Amino acid sequence: MIQDLHMLKEKNRRNCVYYSMLSPFVKMDSGYIFGPSEVKDRKNRSFQSFCDSTPLIKGEKVSYSEAMLEIKRIIKVDKSIHIDGLSTDLQSMHNILDFAERYNASINHMCADEINIFFSAFQKYGGSFVSFNELKIRSDLVIVIGAKQTNFSSHFYKNLNWSKQKVKKTIFYLEENIDEKVSFCSDTINQVTYLKNFLLNKNKSKNSKLNRLKEQFLKSKFPVVIANMKKKDYALVYSIFDFVRFINKKSRMKIFSLFGSHNSGGFVNACVTKTGYPNAVSFTDFGPIYEPYLILTNKQKKIKNVQIYISNFEPNPKFISFKKNIFIGHPNFVKKRKVDVFIPTKTPGLDTNGLIAKTDNGGILKLNKSFDSTYPTIIELIEDFQKY
Repeated sequence: MIQDLHMLKEKNRRNCVYYSMLSPFVKMDSGYIFGPSEVKDRKNRSFQSFCDSTPLIKGEKVSYSEAMLEIKRIIKVDKSIHIDGLSTDLQSMHNILDFAERYNASINHMCADEINIFFSAFQKYGGSFVSFNELKIRSDLVIVIGAKQTNFSSHFYKNLNWSKQKVKKTIFYLEENIDEKVSFCSDTINQVTYLKNFLLNKNKSKNSKLNRLKEQFLKSKFPVVIANMKKKDYALVYSIFDFVRFINKKSRMKIFSLFGSHNSGGFVNACVTKTGYPNAVSFTDFGPIYEPYLILTNKQKKIKNVQIYISNFEPNPKFISFKKNIFIGHPNFVKKRKVDVFIPTKTPGLDTNGLIAKTDNGGILKLNKSFDSTYPTIIELIEDFQKY
């Protein structure tokens, strides 16, 4: 089942659907820390390179105060502001939401698609979710839907801390174990639909692996579905939630959801605390408006001129340019010379402390500072902005 975990680790570490929940955090003995970004033609960038960045206006070096004044000028000229990215710590998110409210800005997260899909399905079908620790300690059957074994690196199996025998016996990869030649199971959605009825009736399948799965399901006390939201497939996610809802009418089944990274769980938490809504909002004179599908970046670009993009953890995000672009965050932002204003800030878990929420609803992770730098924090930057 797991032929060579070391090979899986080296091959899939950066693309692992589980590991990317923690991205860009790497689990170490001392907890979760943030590592410098990697480049293809060199080894990891040094901390010296990380600390050499300066504020820029259209690619030209300027002082911190000059960059702040330019941001204020841009906002004063055009008050239609969209804030995106939000790959940062919890306390910064709360301050950014206050800033967005003051300027009647719209605000969203870089993992908006995954968040939207999750809440859309959850609101329609409901669901009972487990944390990773519950999955690890209690589960006696795991059905993986929307991902194959090769989509997981060794980090997933290492954190489970199960024996190879238990992994082989307990984890069932739906896409790999239903014969693709069977016409009624030609895609994953059909497989889920078939499984929904098969597990609760008395019929047997021509597929011996499915029969073993059924036997194990009937004996299991804590079956869990691992649902891969990262495929960004509404139909598939809806079918998974419907499958779990249907099973729970006669038996019991939980969901462990693979969605989000870059503290997207923290963004949901901050939005709920501030507005009562779990996702993207647009602030107005009449209060926040919940419009998660209208506040997507490609749509906001058509109606607003200014984008403030905030990303501490990701130096190379999927960046969609507006007429005016302000980037605040990672000192090694790849496109920092192409935006109107760039201001580097401290990174939680690297040169400042911070908190992030686990996306499996399993609590909060504390990010400890590793070294000092002269950059401001996002909180300090927002406070200073009020003074200019």
